[in-house]
Amino acid sequence: MELKLTRRSVAAGDDVDAPHKHSFRVPSGSTLAELLDIVLRSGYLASISGGKATWSVHAGARPGKSALAVVAQEWDAPKFIAPAGTRYEVRSLSLYFEYHAQRPPEEVFAMLARLEPEDPAKGESLLTP
Repeated sequence: MELKLTRRSVAAGDDVDAPHKHSFRVPSGSTLAELLDIVLRSGYLASISGGKATWSVHAGARPGKSALAVVAQEWDAPKFIAPAGTRYEVRSLSLYFEYHAQRPPEEVFAMLARLEPEDPAKGESLLTP
């Protein structure tokens, strides 16, 4: 499966490479948790001095009304809004990482968790049966 990534810039100097598109080949059937682990280990997300960058992960190539997870430079692992075990059996999957500056990640998570995440593989809600 091709995992296509796009992220927002973290500073003016980071804009040189905007929109920061990147893609990986990942095993089909990977879970959301496995996909985010691959992304985090790759160094794709920019780090900032002070170590407090906060990102939300959205299905698609730009931010949507719902998020799948929140990633914070100060956290050891993502916090999932969508089920971490969701498996993606698709040829291609796009994820967008929205930068929330140094906003507290708990605050970003609480705000986004109120919205209902959508399954990018099916075009459906993950929480509504």
